[in-house]
Amino acid sequence: MADAIIIGAGYAGMSAAALLAHSGRKVIVLEAAGTIGGRAYAYRNEKGYLWEYGAHSHRLAHKGIANEVFKRLGEEIDFLPEAKDAKLIFQEKLWERPEGSAGFLKTPMLSLRARLTLLVLLIKIKKANPIEWYDKTLLDFYKTSFQNPEVEAFLPFLGMTVMCPAPDKVSAGEVIAFLQRALKAGVGVGEPRSGSAQIFSRLEKHIEKSGEIHLQEKAQKIIIENGRAVGVETDRVKYSAPNIIFAARLPLVLDLMDNLLLPKDLVDYAKNIENSSGLTIDFITDMPVTNIRSSLLGVDVPIWARFQSNADDSFTPPGKYLSTWGIMLPWHFNGDEKTVEQTEKRLKSTISAIFPDFMSKVVAERKTVVPVMNGNVLTPAQSKPYRPDIECSTIKGLYFIGDTVKGDGCSGDISFSSALIAADRILGSRMGKSNV
Repeated sequence: MADAIIIGAGYAGMSAAALLAHSGRKVIVLEAAGTIGGRAYAYRNEKGYLWEYGAHSHRLAHKGIANEVFKRLGEEIDFLPEAKDAKLIFQEKLWERPEGSAGFLKTPMLSLRARLTLLVLLIKIKKANPIEWYDKTLLDFYKTSFQNPEVEAFLPFLGMTVMCPAPDKVSAGEVIAFLQRALKAGVGVGEPRSGSAQIFSRLEKHIEKSGEIHLQEKAQKIIIENGRAVGVETDRVKYSAPNIIFAARLPLVLDLMDNLLLPKDLVDYAKNIENSSGLTIDFITDMPVTNIRSSLLGVDVPIWARFQSNADDSFTPPGKYLSTWGIMLPWHFNGDEKTVEQTEKRLKSTISAIFPDFMSKVVAERKTVVPVMNGNVLTPAQSKPYRPDIECSTIKGLYFIGDTVKGDGCSGDISFSSALIAADRILGSRMGKSNV
């Protein structure tokens, strides 16, 4: 019998499994797909290209939550050296990305009056209590003290730091909490060498010490007996374990068990959860299109980009250069092809405006529609205080992890954070202590 069964092999599931296996617990990871990685999977094809499902960075680099998982495993993520040449896209122009409060005071993107207003806003954010603002929007927070059209046009950048660029939609508490962490850390994002492939290959090695990963095996039922999770039934076999960790998107758990056994607020949350969608395009060129080694982030358009080959030549075969561009699809995207076409035109139009010769140099491209980009949009209703708890309150031994539960940060950070919390609770339980 295993000590824990983990359903899902994304950031959260693989992290929790590695943490438990590192402490000597026997774990079984079940993954319906043929590869590990979930929404962050990566693979190298026969031509030598390292493809990712999108492009994944880690907030605050070596001071971030992702790296905290690896510290618990006795190592650290191998991040590329910080390039310090990150740029912002604003009004179809490229600008140096300001560093810290002083950087925003000097940026030529805004008038002096707007810069001073923005600086005061950042000071207010630094002093604010996130708890008081989780149920209000960023626009609400801004309008309590300010009225400046230029600064208001800049607010999407602050929302984009937690992947929700709409000021009237994103939770002010989530933005405040993240920016306070970022200002304290003094670092931006970190790019792992070889991208998410490094993350998963290293987690896999830890899991293999005392665990197993079963690919193409789909969980069909979480087995509950006398108010406790005792196992998982798959399309192949039944497994028994005193701890079951559901590490996929929360709405999917409703298909695996009697919903009446779960907390009503969790069921309601899972049924109504709002996710974001995106479009990413990998462009291949025969020469560099820029010497930028860091990333780009849109201010007035929800775009982000990385020029992987400029900083890490492991992504492509010799003589080829890769850049990955992403853009958010409209809220509540339903798969409409015309919407994708319009969004693609907007992305390519922006690229051409800031790099006029870019598209003419492209020799190949790979387009990916991502129906679920962030499983949980950080609106006030989906901010940390209102997300479901990691440990189920009605069923003993059942845990929920991933980017849709009550972890810290946003998107991938929530996945790593919730994995840490679940592992700590299991390792601190009576079962865990008896096996140390």
